[in-house]
Amino acid sequence: MRARLLPLSLLLALAGSVAAAEVKSVRLFADRSFGFFVGDLVTARLEIVTDSALRLQTASLPRPGALDYWLDLRDIRLREEAAGGGLTRWTIDLAYQLFYVALDVRDLQIPPFSLRFTREGATETVQAPAWAIGVSPLREVLPQRRDDPTDYMRLDASVAEGDATTPAARAGAFLALAFGALGLVARDRGWPPFHRRRARVFAAAARRIASQAGPGDEPALRASVLSLHRAIDETAGRRIFAEDLGAFLAHHAEFASAKDTLERFFATSRALFFGVADTSAHLSLPEIVSLAKSLAALERSAR
Repeated sequence: MRARLLPLSLLLALAGSVAAAEVKSVRLFADRSFGFFVGDLVTARLEIVTDSALRLQTASLPRPGALDYWLDLRDIRLREEAAGGGLTRWTIDLAYQLFYVALDVRDLQIPPFSLRFTREGATETVQAPAWAIGVSPLREVLPQRRDDPTDYMRLDASVAEGDATTPAARAGAFLALAFGALGLVARDRGWPPFHRRRARVFAAAARRIASQAGPGDEPALRASVLSLHRAIDETAGRRIFAEDLGAFLAHHAEFASAKDTLERFFATSRALFFGVADTSAHLSLPEIVSLAKSLAALERSAR
């Protein structure tokens, strides 16, 4: 409930000196007191401040349901909180619904109700105050006289025809983009119908060589060189030796940028398997791994 709520009853006069000492105040707040129509919700808040020893009997709270032919209690919520100084604040939020079909502007009274508080076996009764709300009709009772009865009826508002062409075109364009993106992903992943594409032999060799790489031992270097040889042979479709490198690069120009490193690779192979003494241009095992990854990247970009 907002701070600007209108206080309708600031303090209830309580009967008896004991009750006056225990129930400090009863205040009722409503969001507004006029401008209601049939079907509207009417909300209010009841705040009761009592001594902390005084307890509210929840059974005395009004139950949601019909209060009159024109009024229903839709909801009621109770909150208890300390108010300081040995006091307790009881907050009751009320929501009514109005079913009165007004023919003119008039005031209606929301009925009061009683609440029971107990303390050490003694019972005190607090009366929640009633308050009035102003209701208004939805239409005039006697409209201005017209000769033609149809003048009392308003024409239905026409419905503008929507343009279905633009949304359909946009949907088609987005659908085409989605299928295009799906096709690119399928080609990259090798999904059908692209699963019959030429295998990326250098990509497979790079993964195999990376798994074979050890702490610089010669068996791992030999295995890596053999794996890369097989990838080159598979790409060429035949066995490739050092003297065939020029022809291989002529038919597979995508690997031309790696020519110098490939020449060093073949020199490394000759040294490992044929005992060539010149080791100045030989590749180390990490360089073999790097060459395999470079050839795999060139292979991927060419397809």
